[in-house]
Amino acid sequence: MRGAGRIFLRGSTYWIAYYNRGGEVRESAKTDDPKKAERFLKHRVREVGADAIGAKRFLGPQAERITVNELLDALEADLRLRGKLSVKTQSNIKPLRSAFGEVRANQVTTDGITRYVEKMLDEGYKPASVNRRTQLLGQAFKLALRQQRLSQVPYITRLSEVGNTRTGFFERADFLRVVENLPEHLRDYCRFAFITGWRRGSLAGLPWSDVNPTNVTLPGVISKTRKPESVPLEGEIEAIIERRKAARVLKSDSGQVTLARYVFHNEGAQIGDFRKSWASACRMAGVSDRLFHDFRRTAARNLILSGVPESVAMQITGHKTNAMFKRYAIVSEAQKSDALRNVAALHRTEDQRTSKSASIN
Repeated sequence: MRGAGRIFLRGSTYWIAYYNRGGEVRESAKTDDPKKAERFLKHRVREVGADAIGAKRFLGPQAERITVNELLDALEADLRLRGKLSVKTQSNIKPLRSAFGEVRANQVTTDGITRYVEKMLDEGYKPASVNRRTQLLGQAFKLALRQQRLSQVPYITRLSEVGNTRTGFFERADFLRVVENLPEHLRDYCRFAFITGWRRGSLAGLPWSDVNPTNVTLPGVISKTRKPESVPLEGEIEAIIERRKAARVLKSDSGQVTLARYVFHNEGAQIGDFRKSWASACRMAGVSDRLFHDFRRTAARNLILSGVPESVAMQITGHKTNAMFKRYAIVSEAQKSDALRNVAALHRTEDQRTSKSASIN
């Protein structure tokens, strides 16, 4: 009977044949037991029937062979095409490949992902770090669903990040100690971020074509906000760019001279993952709890302390909203102390005026 399909032997292994969307599908039952082959055929026929009534899409045996590595490959290709594949994203995808890469996608369950999350938390990862990885895993599955490579995806729980907001920033002395302990190719990269608050990925992809005699422009395609940002060549920024011009010239062992494409580079290559160098430099500087992203908060705070209007400061750091900028423009304990001293001085002045007025009367 056409709708029921059939089983048949190939050598000592049973195969099944059934119809889906008008065409015959054949696949191995992977058994030499005819009863097991019959059960497998009935399972397939039920799946095809569910597809026919729109209950659940059936994609066939090819969907069952897809591995998580293939899903992650497709995700990277999609992000690259849309200009959103950053070094940080690639860094978060790498451990996902180690944990799930060789596993077939249809065998990844919610329970399996939950165990992975628990393992990360046990190893000391923060909820935000865990979420960044599982978010990418979820994106990979959802992309496969849109591309009709899978018919269903596992549910992934998102951890709460309440209370996880970073408040760190760099005092200048701390920053200078960190820079001293960094490899040479990272020093100006960090100096530029310390002053402007520009993001790590944006700076890594900054090409020389966007540096002109008066300013440095961050093109929208590599900006997180997708809007261009710029800073004028003034003060320390001008000095950094002059040093980068000298470092742009690359000489090979044969004497051939080439020019680096990127403003900040490592022997001509775009700056990639430098977490080990960063952690080592911070540890030697005595500030092991600092993040590169703390430069963003530091720049916001320093611009305001320098008397720069908030609207201008936001143009430099590239913050899109006042609310986010205010969150980053952290007030230090020293600033609070200065404020309280100023209030105390005001109160003393008022008390003196009151005392003088009373003595006159």
